[in-house]
Amino acid sequence: MKNKKEPRIVVAAIIGDGNKLLLAKEVLESGRERWIFPGGGVNFGESLEEALKREMKEELGMEIKVEKLLGFKEAIFPKVNYHTIIFFFLAKPLGKLSIKEKKILDARYFDFKEIENLDLVDSAHWAFERLKVEFGEV
Repeated sequence: MKNKKEPRIVVAAIIGDGNKLLLAKEVLESGRERWIFPGGGVNFGESLEEALKREMKEELGMEIKVEKLLGFKEAIFPKVNYHTIIFFFLAKPLGKLSIKEKKILDARYFDFKEIENLDLVDSAHWAFERLKVEFGEV
């Protein structure tokens, strides 16, 4: 029997389409609505890339091509019983966006200037800042 709390492994896609990035608006464990890079949990026996492709299909009805790992970030919020290790991957869309999950309130593409004005979760903000450095947008 498993009583111990453990971190959850999560993958997130930074999907670029031209000069815009795809973000999803969700209600988080805290009850707040925030913008995130879409993704989800990794199942036992599933690679990170397989999990990312599955999550994008399940949540956004979209096939993707995973290009490379951008980096990973821990998100630790004990007050809301939340601890994840999030692996952020750069990806390209291979189809149209079609929201499939009720927890996703909105999903759309934003340019870099628009993203700077959004209420991003901490990990998405970290990934966005890292992305700007990677592509010389700072």
